[in-house]
Amino acid sequence: MRRRTVLILLVLLAVFLGWLSQAKYHHSPPAALRKKAHYLEQISNGTSAGAQDLTKLRELNPEWALFSLSFSVYALTNMAERDPNFRAEAALYIETAIQKALSSEISAFSRTAASPVARLDTAGSVLYLGHLNLMLGCHRLLNPTSRYTGLHDTLSRVLHGRYQRTPSHCLPSYPGLTWVPDNTVALASLSLHSQLTGSPYRQYCAQWVAYARQHLTDSKTGLLVSRPSTPQHGAEEPRGSMLSWSICFLYRFAPIFAAEQYCLYQNDFSTNLGVVQLYKEWPGSFATTSGDVDSGPLILGYGIPATAFAFGNAVALRDWRNAQRLRRVISIGSREIEMTDELKYGVRLVDLPVSPLAEALLLHAETMTPWR
Repeated sequence: MRRRTVLILLVLLAVFLGWLSQAKYHHSPPAALRKKAHYLEQISNGTSAGAQDLTKLRELNPEWALFSLSFSVYALTNMAERDPNFRAEAALYIETAIQKALSSEISAFSRTAASPVARLDTAGSVLYLGHLNLMLGCHRLLNPTSRYTGLHDTLSRVLHGRYQRTPSHCLPSYPGLTWVPDNTVALASLSLHSQLTGSPYRQYCAQWVAYARQHLTDSKTGLLVSRPSTPQHGAEEPRGSMLSWSICFLYRFAPIFAAEQYCLYQNDFSTNLGVVQLYKEWPGSFATTSGDVDSGPLILGYGIPATAFAFGNAVALRDWRNAQRLRRVISIGSREIEMTDELKYGVRLVDLPVSPLAEALLLHAETMTPWR
């Protein structure tokens, strides 16, 4: 009798887990998304305790402060595309974020040695300029009379000209240091400019994809390398955090290539446990280490950024079952903290704050949608 009971329980558990593995992701209700957006807006305009968190992020790593602003903008644009009634409000939030991104506190890390502090250094980091230009495009998408149309046109023209002059098809993030993911952001910004104005820059994006298939992919896996080969450094093999990031922005200007990379990435880097799916930073590695600034801590080779960005990939490419498995992973380690007009995340089981960057990345991932 006891054995039969245990057997029945095991069968029921198997059925339950099988049902969970087939469940599909559903977007959060608009009211919850609005509360998350309001929290991020408070961060950018400096009227909440979260603004102090942004300052702390900048002191730790200026890139993280920029990403907190830029991914907030992308998330707000996603939301506005899904809910036209939110467009005007989102445009106001985005303008505040752009003003913050243009401040010397955020832009200082991107400048070349000879650039004047008071002016935008268009010869500087593609990491900074790519995100800034995409933010400008988002504002123009939601507000065609944007005050930043002139800057958007100028920066797009400069970036396009720089790309046409570089043999590697990739611009540096820092002197002597070039990463493919940072370039996918800049290329997405050029594609959006073409979409909004009819400029020819989208043609270069198509040329870049053709070049990438031949010269920027790993010969064994077909996946994008993390760094191209340049006179300063050799190519670096594909890695999870950078692939997940790149696919999010390839989706904006090369959706077919993004889908191809997503399938290869899923096959080579992920482990499907039915109820959840996890992504590795390095294929075949089961090391538990502190990782680096890009990967974060690795547990048996699995990385938080790789898995979190893959959630955005799955939502963008409408892989709803995988999106739900990945959302479940995020839910295991986080909890929602709801207030009257804000909703943010906390760490489950312990009272630790979640940074504005994590808030922005998650909202961006869960709202991925085409920008029309």
